[in-house]
Amino acid sequence: MKAFHTLRNRKRLYDFEILVMILSALKWKQKNGEIVLVTDKKGINFIKDYGLFGIWDDVQVVLDEMTDLKINETVFWAGAKILALSKQNAPCVMIDLDFILWETIDFDLYEDSVMVIHRESVDSDIYPDREFFKVRDNFIFDNSWDWKIDACNTAFVYFGNEYHRKLYCEKSISFMKNALIEDDYLNYMLFAEQRLIAMCAKSCGCKIDSFSNIKELYNGKQKYFTHIWGYKQTLKDNVNLQKDFCKKCINRIYRDFPQQGEYLSKFEWFNKYLKSR
Repeated sequence: MKAFHTLRNRKRLYDFEILVMILSALKWKQKNGEIVLVTDKKGINFIKDYGLFGIWDDVQVVLDEMTDLKINETVFWAGAKILALSKQNAPCVMIDLDFILWETIDFDLYEDSVMVIHRESVDSDIYPDREFFKVRDNFIFDNSWDWKIDACNTAFVYFGNEYHRKLYCEKSISFMKNALIEDDYLNYMLFAEQRLIAMCAKSCGCKIDSFSNIKELYNGKQKYFTHIWGYKQTLKDNVNLQKDFCKKCINRIYRDFPQQGEYLSKFEWFNKYLKSR
């Protein structure tokens, strides 16, 4: 199954983020198939400097188009994922850089559905009602959309239905282009990314599956995948934890992908952790 990562190089990536990204790509190739990196011109320079060109099967340089779309990337900080998805064809998998899938998935079980990690209830302030959102007249809220349907976490998404993929991208990008907001950093993005995906699926009759739930994420029993989203800030705030985490990632790279580990050891950012192991 073809998957893609999205790297819009607008901020610093910590070493632990880069190492998780490496493991995410390498594990996908080992267990599930091809993976490409969708990035921009700055991203190309970044992966060259860090010796990462061989991590993915291909690199697509298309995300500079975000500037042409005039999307507010402060509000829509994950908007590049949707643009990257618009450049793909179903079936495909969208994976966040901080998400590692450790096992093989039988995608034949999901056929033309959409499959996500878990669903999220919209009964909270982060998923407000329609009246909350201010948009230009160019964007029309579809009357068929179900505002009560659970949202979808998009750290990992399998798109099996091409019509749904295209509809979701079209509606999400249009919403981001026409949103009349300058300082919302959560509600608008979650609507464009995690709510519209479910609304569009239901409106076109596309089934939604999930292979985990919120309870499993918090009880410590989920071993099928690793998603470090909630742990990032803890690592950023604690230098010692950062170093230990990086060493663990490097040990895993050497254990499972020794050739890649040997190659990366030529680069100082990687080698400094080898020296202190």
